[in-house]
Amino acid sequence: MYIRRNLPPSLILWFCAKHLAFFILLSSIVFFMYEMLGWKWVGIPFLPVGTIGTAVAFYVGFKNNSSYERLWEARKIWGSITNNCRSFGMLVSSSNMIESETIKVLLERQMAWCNVLRIQLRSVSNRWSPGWVPREVEFVMQRNGRPAAETENVEFYSKRYLSESDREIILGKSNQASEILRLQVRDITNFEESELLDGFQCDRLQRILNSCVDMQGASERIKNFPFPRQYAYFSSVFVWIFVCLLPFSLIHELGRNTHELTWLVIPCSTLISWIFLTMEQVGDTSEDPFENGVNDVPLTSICRNIEIELFEMIGETNLPDRIKAVEDILM
Repeated sequence: MYIRRNLPPSLILWFCAKHLAFFILLSSIVFFMYEMLGWKWVGIPFLPVGTIGTAVAFYVGFKNNSSYERLWEARKIWGSITNNCRSFGMLVSSSNMIESETIKVLLERQMAWCNVLRIQLRSVSNRWSPGWVPREVEFVMQRNGRPAAETENVEFYSKRYLSESDREIILGKSNQASEILRLQVRDITNFEESELLDGFQCDRLQRILNSCVDMQGASERIKNFPFPRQYAYFSSVFVWIFVCLLPFSLIHELGRNTHELTWLVIPCSTLISWIFLTMEQVGDTSEDPFENGVNDVPLTSICRNIEIELFEMIGETNLPDRIKAVEDILM
């Protein structure tokens, strides 16, 4: 997640430098053909191109709204995960019937769950072509190193927060985060049967764990169901059709009355094309909030905050440091 209020020119150029060079080159070629070679026939009436531009603007706006909804839904899901972990920790740590060592096991298992889920969500998508990395992910990798899913793994957190018996149970499971929640449900059920907790307390804890299951499923839905490609692909195609036709129509309009202003096709076409392409890229970089990109939901920071709060509930004083942004990117 990029945290600065304003985007510096270096970040903007990172995403659009090559495209700006193409737009300048294209409009310069059109100007050269129209003025230097006298090929007036390259000019296109502006009305059809303007109509295309209007349609493209509406289409890109629809795509961007849909992309933002995916990003915002992902953030709300992880806000709910944070609240569920807090509620679970509060209820467990306030019980007078459960031993302190057992409370620590339950809370550390909850920490393991959110971190294992984070790693599963940030695993490299199988939708990527071999050897190809999205531009927004490449930007993060150059500043933060490899994606978290490649530098951390489930084994690291299972050894840190799970007992040996728990590690043996989740080993080899296809969805290890779900298996950790199953262990939580198993222990809460055992507490009720052994009367360490009454039915009301167990019911509240079970509801919280059920909500965790729902939030995990919602996260996996966003991860595993990509933004519909028919919307994303044709949005890009339509934008490129428009920006490629734009200089031909602009020079026609600029040259209708006088040839002294036809040179304006270069800056005007470049600016308009950049605006449309930027709108397209805003949607592209927001549609997958768990792909290690610059607009990702800051899962690592959220998980670390959960760890700190749960540790404080069991009286731990040696707390891990909060995650800090690296070059304005919080992961």
